Amino acid sequence: MADKHLPEDTSAGEEKTLAQRAKAGLPATRRELAKVDPAALEHADRIIISGLEVFANHGVYPAENELGQKFVVSATLFTSLRAAGEADDLTLSVNYGEVCHTIDAFLRAHTFKLIEAAAEACTQRLLADYPALLAVRLKIEKPWAPIGLPLQSVAVEIERTR
Repeated sequence: MADKHLPEDTSAGEEKTLAQRAKAGLPATRRELAKVDPAALEHADRIIISGLEVFANHGVYPAENELGQKFVVSATLFTSLRAAGEADDLTLSVNYGEVCHTIDAFLRAHTFKLIEAAAEACTQRLLADYPALLAVRLKIEKPWAPIGLPLQSVAVEIERTR
């Protein structure tokens, strides 16, 4: 799921252009996207999205797929924010507004039986669409889960790195 617009590795003549990406804390080549050391996430910057409400059609029961229900999504986006903070420039960051719309559109456009599958697929989409992300922690809550008992919510939370 590497960024198709990035070269596999640097080659002669690309150093100047790719240096701009590196200066912004963004990967310059697909090779840099290949793996992120999980220990590096301890000190990574984060963008946090909390409580994004999405109405979508996920569930094991046919009525859940037909009628739909509310899901509450929270995401932690691991990335470098230094260049954006120093330059006060959104193009050097990950636009959390766009990420919210990506999550909403993705969850509305697809139907999954399990919120585990919805979280996995949505996380993979975010990593594919936003090359500056080192990792994504995604939580999907299902407050209207058909449990038959009073509860506030059920949820899954996953964390995926490149």
